[in-house]
Amino acid sequence: MSSNEKAIFLIVTLFFVALFHSPLYAQPTCKTESIPKLPDVDITSVVMEPQPVPHCKVSGVIGPIEQELIEPSYLEMCDELDGIKDGILNDPRDCKFDVASLLCKGAKTDSYLSSDQLAAVKTVYEGPKDAQGNKLDSGFAFGGENSARGWPRWLTGGLKFQTDLDEFQDGIDVGDNAAPVAPSTHFAFGNGVMKYFVYNDPDWSYKNYSFENFQKDVELAASTLNANNPDLSAFRKRGGKLLMFTGWSDSAITPLGTIAYYEDVLAHDKTAADDTCLFMMPGVEHCAGGPGPSFTNYLDEIDKWVVSGKAPEQAPAYWLDEKFKPNGSRLLCAYPKVAKYDGKGDTRDASSFTCTAPQ
Repeated sequence: MSSNEKAIFLIVTLFFVALFHSPLYAQPTCKTESIPKLPDVDITSVVMEPQPVPHCKVSGVIGPIEQELIEPSYLEMCDELDGIKDGILNDPRDCKFDVASLLCKGAKTDSYLSSDQLAAVKTVYEGPKDAQGNKLDSGFAFGGENSARGWPRWLTGGLKFQTDLDEFQDGIDVGDNAAPVAPSTHFAFGNGVMKYFVYNDPDWSYKNYSFENFQKDVELAASTLNANNPDLSAFRKRGGKLLMFTGWSDSAITPLGTIAYYEDVLAHDKTAADDTCLFMMPGVEHCAGGPGPSFTNYLDEIDKWVVSGKAPEQAPAYWLDEKFKPNGSRLLCAYPKVAKYDGKGDTRDASSFTCTAPQ
């Protein structure tokens, strides 16, 4: 490094040191009453986070500490069920971990969940129910609890507060969107649908809402928004092929709901299996991301399907490096089959796996 380069480096370093220690980044006062009000949100706790710059952080009932507790707990029990210790569950339904085992029996510590936290976690996994215990929707599978693209973005939420309400938890930038900031994406979608699609009332609030009338309340909106008709006969008559895929760790759209729809299609007409196919992607979040390989050429699979007339039974999925080049692969199998490791090959090579029926 030349003397000029050293001088420039020193100046830039001093600039950033001065910037991050300037009054602009002075430690904020993190009190509940100092946080700007959000529509329909009751703020109960606020903590000061020092990095990357001092800011106040609001967490929900389930925050980063609880998320970091849940995921390692079930992975310790179930990670190697598929023969590989890699933080990926081949089929999370095979994991029989009981989240109730994390309930605090005494004074609350970071190693356990409070009763309120356990109730919230069980609602995520089991799905919402009405007062009679009837399930209103599918819950979520294990996966994505501790990922910025998983639970923090979609479910559990939380907010960072600096000079204004400018970021979701974990730096999900609102950018130029005009919509009001919400503590989680599901919160925003759910409130928006109920206010403007179901009731046409911007003052509607979930706080006193009873799910007893939910099915009746949403009938009109559901007739427009729902995509759950299992009768694909008209689509199939036109030569249509439906290839569905979803990540097992998707925290936006529950993978259990996608499976339920696929099974409804086949229950309605078992011959639909000739023109309908589902791939479940272990360790993959919403569309992409997560510890599993999420890049598959589904267009190529559709092309081969149309030409051959035979539905795809398997396909390779790839991890990509920082230059978007393949950096390992796994085998994906048409549902309900799963990829079985041969026990000896490279775990990042699809040829080390075969598609087998679930045990």
